[in-house]
Amino acid sequence: MDRFTSLARKLAEAAGLGLLAVAVLYLPPASIAARLDGWIFDVWSQMDAPPPAEEIVIAEAETAADLARIDEIAHAAGARLVVGTLREAPAMRRDGLLGPVEAPIDGARSSRTGWTRGGHLWFQPERDGVVRRDVPLRIAGRELPSLALAAALAVEPDLDVDAAAPLLRWPRFASLPQLSADPTSAELAGRIVIAGPLRPAHATPLGFATTPELVAQMATSHLRGLYVAESRAAVVAGWVAALLLAAPFALASSLARIPAFGLLSAATLALPALSAVLFYGFALWLPIAGPAAWLLLSGALLVVRRTKPPSKASFSNDDALAAARRAADGGRLKEAWALYRQLPASPPLFPEMYDLACALAAHGGPDEAADLFHRIAQVDGGFRDVARRLVRADHVPTTDDVRMPPTIGRYELLEPIGRGATGNVYLGRDPLINRILALKAIDLAVGYDGAGMESTAESFLREATIAGSLSHPNIVTIFDVGEADGLAYIAMEYVRGHHLSEFSSPDRLLPVDTVLDLIARAAEALDYAHRRSVVHRDIKPANIMYDSLSNNLKITDFGIAKLIDANRTRTGIVLGTPAFMSPEQLEGKNVNGHTDLFALGVSLYQLLTGQLPFRGASMTSLMFVIANEPHPSVTSIRPDLPAWLDELMDRALAKDPADRFESAAAMAAALRRAA
Repeated sequence: MDRFTSLARKLAEAAGLGLLAVAVLYLPPASIAARLDGWIFDVWSQMDAPPPAEEIVIAEAETAADLARIDEIAHAAGARLVVGTLREAPAMRRDGLLGPVEAPIDGARSSRTGWTRGGHLWFQPERDGVVRRDVPLRIAGRELPSLALAAALAVEPDLDVDAAAPLLRWPRFASLPQLSADPTSAELAGRIVIAGPLRPAHATPLGFATTPELVAQMATSHLRGLYVAESRAAVVAGWVAALLLAAPFALASSLARIPAFGLLSAATLALPALSAVLFYGFALWLPIAGPAAWLLLSGALLVVRRTKPPSKASFSNDDALAAARRAADGGRLKEAWALYRQLPASPPLFPEMYDLACALAAHGGPDEAADLFHRIAQVDGGFRDVARRLVRADHVPTTDDVRMPPTIGRYELLEPIGRGATGNVYLGRDPLINRILALKAIDLAVGYDGAGMESTAESFLREATIAGSLSHPNIVTIFDVGEADGLAYIAMEYVRGHHLSEFSSPDRLLPVDTVLDLIARAAEALDYAHRRSVVHRDIKPANIMYDSLSNNLKITDFGIAKLIDANRTRTGIVLGTPAFMSPEQLEGKNVNGHTDLFALGVSLYQLLTGQLPFRGASMTSLMFVIANEPHPSVTSIRPDLPAWLDELMDRALAKDPADRFESAAAMAAALRRAA
C-alpha cells in the first residue's frame, strides 16, 4: 500500500508540474499549442488530400466586364452555375450568377456589396493565419453563409450542412481545371464556373490559394461532405492516452536513463500516430500538442527524479569506514586508502586520514599519500602540517632557501613548492572561498628598470588574462592574475602528480601506449588553445603534469612563457628552453601553433627514447644542429619501437613549419590512428 501511495504521489507531482509548464503553451497571444495543432492538421491534410470536384472549373476575371462575358458564354454553353468573387457586380445579372453579398474592407470589418444573391467572402483564419473551416458571418442577428456554401446549396438545395462551422477535409486545388481564353461549350456544359482574380491571397492547409480556388475547395468539401469532426470526448481521450502512457515511467525504476528517455520519446510519438489514425480512418480530429508536451515533460520528470533501489553490494558510509579502519590496523595501507577515498572528507576523519597518509608516505605510497593530504587540504589547508606534507609528497623538496611572504595579494601562502629562474611557486589558499591553489609569483624587477617593469607587468597581465579564458580538461585552470609589491602572480588550480620530465630518463620511461596517449591529449589541448589564438611558446615535459592515480594530464604555464622570454631577451639569455625550440624560434621569427607542435614532437621523442633529438656541446652548436641536421630515428635508439613512429617524428620535427602537421588536432589524430 505504501508503495502504491508513493507511486501515486510521484505521478501526481510530475503531472502537476507538467500541467503548469504546458499551460504556458496555451496562453495568448502566442498560443503555441493551438499553432502546433494547426500545423499537425495541415500535415495530415497534405498527406492524402482528396481530388477536387470534377464539375468545378476556374476562370480568371479581373473586372466586372470580364465576369459578364464569362457568364454569357457559360449560360450559352449550359453551365450549372457561375460564381463571381469580385466585389463589383456586373450590370446585368442572371439568376444563375452568385457573388459576394458581404466582402471584407480590411482585416476587421466587412461591408455590403452590389450583389443580391450569394454569400460572404470574409474568410476567418485561425491564430496562425491559416483558413481551416468555413465560418458563417453573423449580421443583424442572422447568419450569412459563405459564398462557397451558398454555391453548394444552389447546386444541391437538399444538402445536409453542419451549421457548427466544422473543420474541412481540404481537397487539392493544384489540379483544378482552368478555363482557356476562348472556352468551348464542352468545357462549360454542366460545370460550376468560379471566376475572379487569380492572385494567391489566402493561406490554407495545402498552401496559398487564390480566392476562386479557396471557394472551389470549400464548395467541394460541402458537396462531398468532406468534414473532420471535433468533439470534447476526443480531447479528453487525448489526455487520458497521455496519462496512461506516462504511468509506466513512475513504475520503472531499474531502467537506465538513456533507454528510459528513448522509450519516453517513442511513447510521445504514439500520440501523433493515434491522431493520424483517427483523422484518416474516422474523419475525427484529435488535438495532441498539449497532451504530447505534457507527456514529454511529466515523463522526463519521472525519469529524472526517480530513486534507484539501493544495491545489495554497495557499502554504506559506516560499513566503508569500518572496513577502512580494519585495513589500516592490519597494515593493508593501500586497501585502506581505496576505502577512505569512498568517504566524504569531513573534519572528524582528518586525524585518521592524516595518519594513514603519513604511513603511506613512509612505506612506498607517495601518490596515495598525496591524494589523502590533498583531500584534507581542500577542506582545511591549516590542518596540522598538511600543506607541507602535500607539497613534499607531490614534489621533490627544493634545496634552496625560499623565503615565503605570508601573503601575496589576498592569498595566504602555505608552503613553497619550487623555485625557478624568475620566481617561486607556492601552495596557497584563497580565504574568500577557502580554496587550495598554486600561486606562481614572478619577480618583475629582474632585468628591468622602472618603466620597463611597468610595461612588462601590463603585458604579463594581458597575456595571463587571455590564457585564463582557456577552459579545457587538459589545461591548468587560471583563477586570477595580478601584481603586488613588484611581483606578478598567477593563481591557478593545484595539480597533483609529477612533471613528465621525471619520466624522460632511460631508466624511468613510461609504457609506449601511455606516452602516445598523453602526447595525443596534450596535442588536443594545444589545438583548443591555438583555435583561440593562444600559443604556449615553451612546451616541454617539465610543463606537463601527469597523475597516474587519476590518469589526469594538465599543461601548465600558459600565459607565462612570453613574459619569461622577454626577460631572458633583455638579460642576453636565449628565448624558451633551447633544446625544445623550433628553427624559426631560434631565428627570432614570430611563433605560432607550429612552434608548439615542434616542441611537443621533441617532448614525445624524449619520453620515448630517454634522450633529446638534438644535442650540442655548446649553445651555438645546439642551435646549428636544430636548424640544419636531421635527428636520429627513434627506432635506431629503441629497436623495439614500431617503424611508423619514425615517419611521425620526421613530420613533427620538420625544419620547415609547412612540412609539419597542419594543426595540433591533426597530430593528435595521427597518434591515435597509428596507435
